[in-house]
Amino acid sequence: MAKVSRIDGSKVSGKTNKKSDLVHRTRNGAEHQYHMNPYKGPATPAQKAHRALHGKISAILNPLMVDPEQVRLLTQEMENYNREHMFDKFPTVRKYAYWKIRQQLLQQTPPKQQKPTARTPLPRGVTLQIKPFAELAAPELYEILKSRFAVFVLEQGIRYLDEDGLDLAATHLSLRNKGQVVAYARLYELPEDNAPVFNTIGVLEPQPRILRAGRMLTTDRGKGYGRILMQHLVAEARRQGAGILRIHAQLTAVPFYRHFRFRMIGEPFIEAGINHVLMERKLTKSVTK
Repeated sequence: MAKVSRIDGSKVSGKTNKKSDLVHRTRNGAEHQYHMNPYKGPATPAQKAHRALHGKISAILNPLMVDPEQVRLLTQEMENYNREHMFDKFPTVRKYAYWKIRQQLLQQTPPKQQKPTARTPLPRGVTLQIKPFAELAAPELYEILKSRFAVFVLEQGIRYLDEDGLDLAATHLSLRNKGQVVAYARLYELPEDNAPVFNTIGVLEPQPRILRAGRMLTTDRGKGYGRILMQHLVAEARRQGAGILRIHAQLTAVPFYRHFRFRMIGEPFIEAGINHVLMERKLTKSVTK
């Protein structure tokens, strides 16, 4: 039986039960309910998912933090990370390890099964694939890299390193016909896009989450595959909680993106020897982190 102290020092017998772990006490003549433990009691589905994730992280984190060798390795990783990310440092090893484990678990979580929001149905024989990098099988990844090389290197003559490190944390969307990629794009997040923004008095201002689309291509043109993929790309960005979707668009493709309500930001620039322009689309009227 929990005991709660009133302002006057008297004790109140807390009415608790195993399911909700609520404590009742009187304040200003009215009875109020308090959660003695923030990770117990009635919760929304989002809170339940957060508690379940926190429990998984703790089960992995606690054994690591009692192993001196693991702590030493994590300390080195944290120091390297803090040197590379000057504006997003971790103060302690435990917080860095918690964040790292959380990122790994989130990548392993399959995307939610939702009703398709794209208006254009998939053509017969064409399948849609939306997967994080960790879930891509070797043949699937091979087809993606082959399509990117065929379009950007062989067709457009771009000499660059395609494997830029962003694929590991990206979501990969592709339309496939008999296993071969006919349209592809990746969805990812850049730290500089979502860096904390403080106002003049040092208060953190809520900002919409920004995701980027890249490596947009079609290998079988004239069949509407690019339009279908873009519809699913916008839907997936919304599902991941993005308020703004950005893309580096080639100038020749600007009319295509304008059809999907993207607008030009700034002046054109040269990227990989080709004229590009930054374009973005607001996915919601007001989205906060």
